[in-house]
Amino acid sequence: FQGVHMLFSGEFDSRFRWKPGEVRECRLVFIGRNLDRAALEKGVMDCKVGPLRFKVGDEVEANCDESWALGKVVKVWDKGNPYRIKLQNGEEVWGPVDTDEFVRKPSGSDDASNSRKRSSPWWDEGGEGAKRRPWQAQDEPTAAKDEPGQAQEG
Repeated sequence: FQGVHMLFSGEFDSRFRWKPGEVRECRLVFIGRNLDRAALEKGVMDCKVGPLRFKVGDEVEANCDESWALGKVVKVWDKGNPYRIKLQNGEEVWGPVDTDEFVRKPSGSDDASNSRKRSSPWWDEGGEGAKRRPWQAQDEPTAAKDEPGQAQEG
């Protein structure tokens, strides 16, 4: 990730690859004056993500458009989204957050909630984002599939 003030980008750079046997580590560097180290460390640690609930191949329901749609997890951690899901109609969507609000076990499974209530995600709240379909997965035209060095299960 590269960021200055409120502007940042977080794509993998295909020019850089992990070398065989190289220690894989990521670092955050904050540059500034009079930074509150304790507040920065706490803020970063509060963002840590635990293990994902679903694995590649698991059947799930995705919250998209006006209803829940049945699909299968085809990739984890795709462009910063916990899940990429291929729906039964062939369309691929993202599960942007690993909660039942966005991705859940199919309603027919034993431990799934019996409630068919649909939660309204942020894009239903009006404004400019309401006309987009941010959950719809997009591939970059030049991006190679399954690049080495990117986390993926399967």
